[in-house]
Amino acid sequence: MPLPGSLCPTSTSGGRARRGATARRGFPLTASPGERGKRALPLLVALVSLALSLLLAGACPLVDPDEGRNAEVAREMAAGGDLLVPHLAGMPYLDKPPGLFWAAALPIRVLGNTPLAARVPSAIASALTLWLVARLALRRRGAGFALAACALLFTAPLFAVLSAYVIFDMPLALCVTAVWVGLAEELESRASARRRLLMFAAVTAGLFLKGPVVLAWVLGGSLGAALLLRSRAPLRWLAWWPGWVMVLVLAGGWFALAARRYPEYPHYAFLEESLERLTTGAFKRQQPAWFVPAVLVAGALPWSLATPWTAKLSRTAKAGLGFVLFAAVFFTLSRSKLVTYLLPALPPLAWAAAEAWSDATRARRGAWALMIVFALLAAAAAAAGWGPLLARMHPRPDATTLASARLLAQGFAALALFSLSVALSGRPRVAILNAALFTPVLLAGSLLALWDHAFRHSGAPLAVAIATFGGGPVRYESCYSPGTDYLRGRISTIVSARGRETTSNYQVRYRESLIARGEWTPLAAAPPGDGTDVVVRPSRDESAPPAGYVEFFRDERFVAFRRLRAGP
Repeated sequence: MPLPGSLCPTSTSGGRARRGATARRGFPLTASPGERGKRALPLLVALVSLALSLLLAGACPLVDPDEGRNAEVAREMAAGGDLLVPHLAGMPYLDKPPGLFWAAALPIRVLGNTPLAARVPSAIASALTLWLVARLALRRRGAGFALAACALLFTAPLFAVLSAYVIFDMPLALCVTAVWVGLAEELESRASARRRLLMFAAVTAGLFLKGPVVLAWVLGGSLGAALLLRSRAPLRWLAWWPGWVMVLVLAGGWFALAARRYPEYPHYAFLEESLERLTTGAFKRQQPAWFVPAVLVAGALPWSLATPWTAKLSRTAKAGLGFVLFAAVFFTLSRSKLVTYLLPALPPLAWAAAEAWSDATRARRGAWALMIVFALLAAAAAAAGWGPLLARMHPRPDATTLASARLLAQGFAALALFSLSVALSGRPRVAILNAALFTPVLLAGSLLALWDHAFRHSGAPLAVAIATFGGGPVRYESCYSPGTDYLRGRISTIVSARGRETTSNYQVRYRESLIARGEWTPLAAAPPGDGTDVVVRPSRDESAPPAGYVEFFRDERFVAFRRLRAGP
C-alpha cells in the first residue's frame, strides 16, 4: 500500500519493462567490478573522513565553555537516564533540544568520559555529509568530480575542525545537506515519496538538534534555489503534507512533553531563544556586516579565494547556492552571529567550486591564483614567525606560537611552489589536490599551539590536579568548569548568587521557576562543614583560602584549594 500522498507508482510492470529495454540496448544488468568499485566510492570517502575526524577528535582536550558544557549535558543524560529533558549541573537545560545529547550519550556510555566519546556525533555527521555529497556527485558527474567536491569540502578548515568538535552545527549541516541533495535529485527526476520522507526526516532531526532555525534553513534555502533557478520546482516538496505530519508528531510530540513539564518552555524556545536572538543584541553576539563573507572565505581557504568561479553552473549547484544565498542574507540581518552558524553553507559551496575547477582553462587560472594565495599566506606566517607582526599582535609571544608560525611559513611556501609547478604543467586540475593540502599543513604546523590553547581553556588541567590529590567532592565558588565535571564523571556543588557561571540562558532567566520546583542546585553561600574536599575559585580571586584548606593548583582560569588532612 503506498504512503499517503505517495508520488511513486505501485505497479512493478513499468520497472520490468525498463529493465528489459535496458538489457536490449546492451547495458549490463549487473555492475562490473569497476562499476562496483565506483559505487563503493561514497562509502570509502565516508570511512576515510571518519577515521581522520576521530584522529583529530582524540588529539585535543575539550574546550570550555561550549564543548565542556555540551559534553557534560550528554554525560548527565547518560548517567541520569532522563532522555526527555537535558540537564546541566543537575538542573534542567532547555537552551537546546536533546538531539545532540542523545547522540553523544551512547558513545560516552561505551567509551567513557573522554573527549573522543563526546566528539563522535560530529565525526559521524561529517562523514555522512560527505557520503551524501559523494553519492550525488557520483551519479551526476562521475568519480573524479565526486573526489574533487569531497576533497574541497572535507579540507575546508571550518568543516575539518568542526568535524571533531562537540557542537550542534555539524549534525545540523548533515540535515541541511540531506535536504539540498534530495531537492537536487527531485529537480532531475520525478518526485518520490521515499525521497521526500527522507528530506522531512532530516527536517525533524534538525528540529531535535537546534530547534526552529532548521526551518529557516530549509524554507529559506528552497526559496533561494527557486530564485536562482527561476522556477517554482524547488518549493514543491514543501507542499507534501505527510512530511509535515511526521514533523508534527515526532518533534512536536517531544516539544509538547517538555512543555507539559516546564510550562515556560514554549515562551523561551520561540520568543527568547529564537526571535530575541535574531532581533536583539541580548545574547551579545552582534557582528559587523562583513562577518558572513569573511567567515565563508576564511572557513573555506584557500579555494574560496583561488577557485575560478563561474556563473555557468548546473541546476544542482544553483539549487545548493540557494542555501548559501539564504545564509548570507539571513545571518547578515540577524543580530546573533557565530562562526559555526555558517557551516551548513559549505557543502553546496564546495560543489560549486568543484564545478568551476572542472574546466581546464579555468583550472589553469585557478592554479595561478592558488600560488598567489599560498605565497601571501607564507609571507604572513613568516612575518609572524621571524618579523615584527606577531610582536605587534602579542607583546610576548611564546616559543610554541613562534615555532608554529615558522613551520606554517615553510609549509605554505612549499605549497606555493607546488602550485607554480602545477600552473606550468599540462594538468592544472591537479591544483585541487594542492588546495586540499592546505588544512593538513595548517593543522600539522599549528597542532602544538592549538593543543596548548585547548588545554589552557579546558577543564583538563583542573581535573588532573584534583585526581592527583585524591579527588572527592568539589565546590565551585563564583566559577564553574563543566569540562572538569565531565572528565571527573560527577556533578559538583556551585556557590553563586545568580548561577550565570553555567552559561545557560534558560537557567538564569527562569531561576525563580526552578527554585519554586526545587530544581535549582546552586547555593547562595558556602555551607560550613559540608565535607567538600576541593574548593575552586576564579584565579582573579585574591581572598584568603577557606579555613582548613591550602592552595594546590592555579592557572589562568582557576585557583583550587584542598582540605588539610588530619595527621595520624
